[in-house]
Amino acid sequence: MSDFSIPGVGSSKYQTDKLIEGLMKLERVPRDKAAERLKEYETQKTVWLDVGRRLTSLREDARNLFSYKNPFTARTAKSSDESVLTATATREALEQTRNILVKRPAAADRFLSADLAKDYKVPTGTYGFSVGEQSIELRFAGGSLADFAEALSRKGRDLIKASVVTVTPKTQSLVIESLKTGRANRLGFSLDAEKLALETGMVEKVGSREASVDPAKPRAWEKPLDSRLAAVVTREGATPLLAVQTGGEARLDFGTSLKSAGLVLELRYRLVPLPEVETPAPPPGPSLGPVGKAAFEGIEVLGAPSDAPLPPWNAPAPPPRVEDRDMAYILGPGTAARALPTLEDSSEETTLRVELAALLPEVSGLAFRSRDTTRRLEVIAARVYDPAATGGLKPKRPVSTAEDALVAVDGIEVSRERNDIDDLVPGVTLSLKSSGEKPVRLEIGPDRKAVKEAIIALVGNYNRLMADINILSRKDEKLIQEIAYFTDEERKTARERLGMFQGDSTLSLLRTSLQRAVMDPYETSAGGDFALLAQLGIATDARRPGSGGGFDAGKMRGYLEIEEDLLDKALNERFQAAKELFGYDTDGDLIIDSGAAFKLDALLKPYVETGGILSLKTGTLDRQISSEKRTIATLDEQLARKEAELKRKYGMMEGALNSMQSSSTAIDNFNSQQNAK
Repeated sequence: MSDFSIPGVGSSKYQTDKLIEGLMKLERVPRDKAAERLKEYETQKTVWLDVGRRLTSLREDARNLFSYKNPFTARTAKSSDESVLTATATREALEQTRNILVKRPAAADRFLSADLAKDYKVPTGTYGFSVGEQSIELRFAGGSLADFAEALSRKGRDLIKASVVTVTPKTQSLVIESLKTGRANRLGFSLDAEKLALETGMVEKVGSREASVDPAKPRAWEKPLDSRLAAVVTREGATPLLAVQTGGEARLDFGTSLKSAGLVLELRYRLVPLPEVETPAPPPGPSLGPVGKAAFEGIEVLGAPSDAPLPPWNAPAPPPRVEDRDMAYILGPGTAARALPTLEDSSEETTLRVELAALLPEVSGLAFRSRDTTRRLEVIAARVYDPAATGGLKPKRPVSTAEDALVAVDGIEVSRERNDIDDLVPGVTLSLKSSGEKPVRLEIGPDRKAVKEAIIALVGNYNRLMADINILSRKDEKLIQEIAYFTDEERKTARERLGMFQGDSTLSLLRTSLQRAVMDPYETSAGGDFALLAQLGIATDARRPGSGGGFDAGKMRGYLEIEEDLLDKALNERFQAAKELFGYDTDGDLIIDSGAAFKLDALLKPYVETGGILSLKTGTLDRQISSEKRTIATLDEQLARKEAELKRKYGMMEGALNSMQSSSTAIDNFNSQQNAK
């Protein structure tokens, strides 16, 4: 049974499967050649797509150096003391230097309770809290201090936060804090929260320590009240105010005397400019009546006009000009008085805020005296209050108290409720960190680091593109060995592509155009004194005059190199000219029309745009790939039919041979039987 076989299936004792495979191998030759062409077309498409990505990256880097948002217009803000102040600048910021004194950063209320037992329980209730004009209510079912703090923080979100601090192994304290800075955002308690705050020793009740003045009720101070120089003015739709002219004085009383410890004065006022004093005109002199006349025989004769000679006119000297902004005083019992800080010269409503404890131990009112001949003082309102007290409650253990930030910019003092201030220096956001003893120097200038990084990125992508062009257009192993930054995988890929497009005119023309673009001179405002990238430290050959070293073929491949010291010097000393070297408006129409980056962008555009040179090349390859795939599919069908036909025919042949073999065996057996008889 060892010679048993099924015709056309599996192995055959006649080796027909090998015969069929040999015949099919010859039949597959056209199909194998088509597959090789397909692989070649697909490889070429991949390479052109890679070249296209290099071109696109280089074009984007070039556009980045002259577009509207180029790094040359970026600004940085450098602080001389970042522990006090940091800042960020937008492109709209002007180059400038400011001196900023941070007298006080903005703060939020943060209150600490007394030491509480570890097993302290917060009772069930509705707990109300407020921060400025915003408020929340927490319905708490009762539980531990930690449970209450967690529930309040979850409810408060970006308004209120609570936490528990372990003081000793047996005691703990509750901390409740506002998440909004500024004295307008005081932390308040209501409903069961007030009871809890009192019970835990977080706050205490205090009497009223607030008083205000009525500008409509001025009184005499050190000399009698002159209503011409210190008078109440009522404007339509506004509350009465006190206007103090030059030479006038008046006082306004609080109505009670208060201990100044912890009190703050808020004075709202404005300084209104006075018109310039005009030089008086000379007097007109006496008025003389008409002269006499006489008539004779129709002839009228007039008398000579009267003449009254006037003495020479000597205009009186103008009054002396006095600018004195020290106009306000705080009053104490009896005749005690202390000058308040100099008023800010502003015709808009301004608020002066002063802590009174350092001036007088007790206060009873305000006084105003004006010697200024250029401004009229208008007192709008004034009050004294305890900033730590709110709603009749005062924190017993405040960790911090809500305060506005107080900043002096170039000597002008301003206050804001936040520590991130974006409306003091145009285009600059100040971030206050802490108070400082001396002004911080803030320098707003070009972001030279960003410019340098953008130039390095341009040069890097230029060199990678040039390396690809050299490898694809020349079959020279040295081209790969010279590139030290290649990884092993990149070297392998480069060897597979070496000389792939040798003789391709597209790459040759592109290489020449790129080299010309980075070597040509360009117009700048500096003229011929600064017109080449080489003057910026960017050159295609690193060898310098007198450097020696002989001929180095690797330096002649068209790669760009950067002399960093020269680049840094140019960016520091000739920043504007460096900017114009990459993109410059030569005709003043506000459109860039010259420069190395502009030239590279214009050069690369026809290669990478839709329907451009690379699109045409990849489109042609796509059609060739599709054609080869159709050819391969057709040949595969033909080969399948051919192989099936060969298997059928050889199967029939094997069947016939097997039949003949069986007949021969039967005849031999019959003959053997006959001979045995």
